[in-house]
This record gives sequence, C-alpha cells and structure tokens, in this order.
Amino acid sequence: MGVGTSIAWRNLARERTRLAISAGGVALAVMLILLLRGLYVGITDQATRYIHSVGADLWVAQDGTPGDFFHSVSIIPETAEEQIQSVDGVEEVVPLLSLPVVFRLGSQEVDFRLMGVDPVSGVGGPPGVSAGRRTPGPGEIVVDRVFADNHGVDLGDVLDVRGLSLRVVGIARGGNAVISQFAWASLPDTRPLLGAEGVVNYFVVQTGGGPPEEVGDRITTGVPGVQALTEDEFTDRNTADLREGFLPILWVLVVIALAIGVAVIGLTIYTATVEKSREYGVLKAVGFSNRTLYGIVFQQSLTSGALGFLLGTVLSLVVASGVERLIPSFATSIRAGDVGLAAVAALAMALVSSFVPVRPVARVDPAQVFRA
Repeated sequence: MGVGTSIAWRNLARERTRLAISAGGVALAVMLILLLRGLYVGITDQATRYIHSVGADLWVAQDGTPGDFFHSVSIIPETAEEQIQSVDGVEEVVPLLSLPVVFRLGSQEVDFRLMGVDPVSGVGGPPGVSAGRRTPGPGEIVVDRVFADNHGVDLGDVLDVRGLSLRVVGIARGGNAVISQFAWASLPDTRPLLGAEGVVNYFVVQTGGGPPEEVGDRITTGVPGVQALTEDEFTDRNTADLREGFLPILWVLVVIALAIGVAVIGLTIYTATVEKSREYGVLKAVGFSNRTLYGIVFQQSLTSGALGFLLGTVLSLVVASGVERLIPSFATSIRAGDVGLAAVAALAMALVSSFVPVRPVARVDPAQVFRA
C-alpha cells in the first residue's frame, strides 16, 4: 500500500460520519437507478409475456389500426381465415378474440382483457397456471393471479361477466399487463360479448416454410383488410407507450440521481479537504506532488462510491422484493446488466465529484504551514 493510499484510508477512518454521508448519497442514487431500470424492465416483461407465450410466428390484425391490444380495435371477418390459410407458407391459422370487459364483482366495478381461445387447441391461452386448469371449457374462465389476489377471486367462484356466468377453473401466471390483467374463456362463450357476428379480433399464424417476414408480406398483400405482424413487431406495437412515455421520464430521473450522488460526495470530500488544508500543505512541504495529493482525494471519492454502490445494490434488492409483495401488479426485474450500469454510474459519480475538492488542494501554499 502506497503512502498516498495509507493517508486516504486514515482520513476516511477519522471521518466516518462524512464517509457514511457520502456513501449514503451514492447508495440512494444507485438504488434509484436500479429500481427505475428494474421497474421498466419488469413492466415491459409483464406487458409482453403473454404475447411471447402464444408462440405465434405472425399476428394478423385489421389493416389501418395500430394493431396492439390496448389502443386499437381490430375487427376481421371470419372468412379471412380461409384466405390466410391458402397463402403459401402458412401452416396453421387460429382465431382469437380480445376485448376489454368491465363488470361488477360484488360491490365494486372491475375490469380485465378477456381473451376468447380455441377450446380444442388451447392456442392463445395463459402462459402458465398457479392453480387449476390452463384451458377453459364451456362456461369456464381462467383469471390472472394478480386479478385474483386484488379482488379475492378463487377457484370455483362464478363471475357474472356482463350477463355471462363463468366459473373460475384456473389461476394463471404471466397475464398481468400492469394497466390491466388478462383472462381467458372459450371462443364460443366470448363471441356474444363482442357484439358482432362473423368477426374475430386476431388470427395467430404458424408458418411452415420460409421466413415469417416473407409469409407475412404475402398475407398483407394477398388478403384484403389485414396486416400481418411478426412477434417482434407485435411486441413493439404493444410496448410503444412504455418507450415513448415512461422511458424519457426514467432517464431524467437517472440524471437527477447521478447529480445527487456527485453533489453529496463532492461536498463532503470538499469540506474535509478544506479543513485539512494545513495537512496538505505539510505534505507539499515535504515533497508530495500535486498529482499524489489528487490521488489521495480521488481514492477517498472512489471508496465512497464503491461503498455506496454495494449498499445501494443491497437496498435495491430488498426494496424491490418489498414492492412486489405490497403491489403485485408492479414487478421489478433487476438484471446483471443493470447492476453493471449502476457500477459505472457510481464510478462516474466518484470521478466527477473528485474534481470539486482538488482545486483547494492545488491552491495550498506549503509556506503557510510555517506561518504563525
């Protein structure tokens, strides 16, 4: 260990309160960064988990609409199924109904997005189940676990969904889209709720030859009134609002968190440096260069940043777990890449903040230590 490092550690050991304050500021900044990133990833993952679980090569929606679940209404004639099936490269076509439903449950008004699925193939059903069955039969419904937890719904309960009595036979996993939850009933049961005969909302398509993009182009050009979207394109349509609305706010808050961390470290180390100006003068007088003294200041900042990063990461995991228990509809997903980003942010905070206290070090006059 060099002399400069030894001095840096000795200064930190004597100023434990200041070290705790600076490390705490970084920890709060790191925690905010990780929680914001984790919340964004968690919400995006939940909003798209159902789409990925279907495993469709293509989603066929009404042409001229955004094509997503929550901001458009896609109405396609059932007769389009035969036309899509006849397109070269199409192996299987399955109709799917998707409609928002508001109904009364006890004394409260609740809602979910009801999916009408083929009771034979089960295509379009929930990603998985926590209890009960995955595929609903006639007069049956599967609800997401978040909806069930929020409203006290359990297996065997009967829901009166706009005059349609449906018995809960499954509690699903992966059907929480944050702003709403999915539920699943058989296609024949959900048709009356659509309010129109001879139409569906989507077709999910499996391709049997050639890239899905090429098959999708043939469907779009060959079948009037429809557009074919790959799974990635359909996912992108359903997460556009998150990217355009939430992501910019997230980055603003991340910048604010970084500024707070820099300010806390910079001010605490600056104050300690000013108070020790006489000691730095002595070090200069005995031959320490400005570069060595800058290294002492940087090591103090780096130590604060490292401790803050470790503490902030632990706090993030604890808080994220607590948030999920308190609010099941919001899930955070803290990935290794996000922890790496937070580590880089903590290093940046330490580096930038070290420029604040080095200025008084550079101005220290070694002659002042010999003055009365």
